[in-house]
Amino acid sequence: MTNKEITHFELPEELSKITEEFIWEDHTFGYSGTKVFKLNNNQEVRYLKINQPKSEFNLNKEKIILKWLEGKLPVPKVHYFGIKEGTEFLLLSEIPGKNSHPFTTEEAKERIIEVLAKTLKQIHEIDKNNCPLKNNPDRLLELAKQKLDDMSFNPDEFDERWQNKTPQQLYEEILKIKPDKYDLVFSHGDYCLPNIIINNNELSGLIDWSWGGINDRYFDFAAVAWSIGYNYGKEWVQLFFDKYGIEKVDWDRIKFYQMLNEFFQQ
Repeated sequence: MTNKEITHFELPEELSKITEEFIWEDHTFGYSGTKVFKLNNNQEVRYLKINQPKSEFNLNKEKIILKWLEGKLPVPKVHYFGIKEGTEFLLLSEIPGKNSHPFTTEEAKERIIEVLAKTLKQIHEIDKNNCPLKNNPDRLLELAKQKLDDMSFNPDEFDERWQNKTPQQLYEEILKIKPDKYDLVFSHGDYCLPNIIINNNELSGLIDWSWGGINDRYFDFAAVAWSIGYNYGKEWVQLFFDKYGIEKVDWDRIKFYQMLNEFFQQ
């Protein structure tokens, strides 16, 4: 099969030349709409992400953050970025290891949660002053309102906790519990278990940075709390905050970001 038959997109000429010796495998999962392909030439593995941007959060932003993070965190190396006919193409190096969500034993879960907490603290301690991107929570509220007005999402896909609410009711509840202030840090933006790569029970690297930038610390807390609960069980969530060093968790703030995130998951 040709690359176009595999991806359903016409690749930019330079990217086509770079990848012509690779064997392609569809590696897409998740809800972002981004197509992901694993490329292997028996010497190295790379990942190609293809996206048709539907919001401000796109592969160009991921490329910018990954370049900025070089030398700061273990992240993929950018081999190529380009845009053709409105479609983005981002070619990245492989992070060796496996996603952190399949671990099943209690001992393994405890170890992974310790790594998750330590790593997120490291992310949040990065000097944000020269960060090129900002994800202001107020701007996210504006974007959510636009999506509400356009109905550019499927409310049937809401988390089961909010299934009894209309999109308007959910948005109104979000406004009611909006924090008075934000604790701005450098944020991963999608700090879920599949995006943390583990090798030999240690952090190997971090992937999927299109939401990376300056944001509220609790934006990441909300994502990881949901992900731990979904993958390991809700009884493991408090351990994460204990390991991170949060004495009193603001659960309303976590709820605020988890509800707000519903408008961006589709």
